[in-house]
Amino acid sequence: MDRPKKESVWWSWEISQPETKKRKTSKSKLKINYIPPVLALLLYGVFLAYLLPFRATVSGWIFKFVELLQITKVLKLSLLTDKRLYDYTALFIVSYIAFAFFLDLVRFLKKNLFQIFVTEESRLIVTKWGFLGKETIRWNPDQTGLQIHHKTGWIRSILGLEKLSFRIHITETENSILAESPYFFSRSNSPFLSSVFRSIES
Repeated sequence: MDRPKKESVWWSWEISQPETKKRKTSKSKLKINYIPPVLALLLYGVFLAYLLPFRATVSGWIFKFVELLQITKVLKLSLLTDKRLYDYTALFIVSYIAFAFFLDLVRFLKKNLFQIFVTEESRLIVTKWGFLGKETIRWNPDQTGLQIHHKTGWIRSILGLEKLSFRIHITETENSILAESPYFFSRSNSPFLSSVFRSIES
């Protein structure tokens, strides 16, 4: 004699279901080349080491220029003959030059060190770090109108100076750059590159 089937309730259905394993999303992270940022920091340090002592020479040039124009004889101010005036002026000029190159260094490091490129399923995720926090951009590499530029070549591949730039086509002569990757070696980033260029390879 068949037993009558009991109506299943939501809690018994929840318990009776087999445990489903969460499907792991395939991720691939761009492995960047740290040599260019380190070299940029070293070059800036050498630049400062030679620039800061140069302020004494700049101070002498300024003083000779003032004497050439005979400004001290016309104005006859004791301040114009004070060496400290020219030393502080030279320090200001040298500091201004050093700060201008520092801003260029920050922009270089921001583009080539403080960016993370990750592919996750059909999305490309770019995280940019700045002084005020981080900015995250997500989009589909198969998106219509998106151009992916791969700067490569024999010399670039050896030195690890390959780059990716992602651009949106606006007009025939104008493109808007969404993001530009740091420098990298293609041979250590084959999973990342294959996931980015999957629409081209398929």
